[in-house]
Amino acid sequence: MHIEEESMFKIEIKAILEGLKIAWDSDFRQVEVECDNVLVVETILAGGAVNSRMSELRIIHQLLGRDWRVRLRHISRDHNKVTDHMTRLPSLYCN
Repeated sequence: MHIEEESMFKIEIKAILEGLKIAWDSDFRQVEVECDNVLVVETILAGGAVNSRMSELRIIHQLLGRDWRVRLRHISRDHNKVTDHMTRLPSLYCN
């Protein structure tokens, strides 16, 4: 993974984690999560989160094991242009 890809991976994992926390704390018990990063989706769905060194992935795995229905799916980047733009904003101000 290149540095930019690794950073985007971490940012998207953190965004999914925060979204799941908010959904759980708001008593939503049926949630659909869409992500345009196929590596993120595959890592979570394939169980790679269980033994990950990234604590966020382990927490996501724990959250998914709770008593609720979460659907995680990959969407094309074209369908997610606004979100993709928003995830890049912090890097514009940090450089």
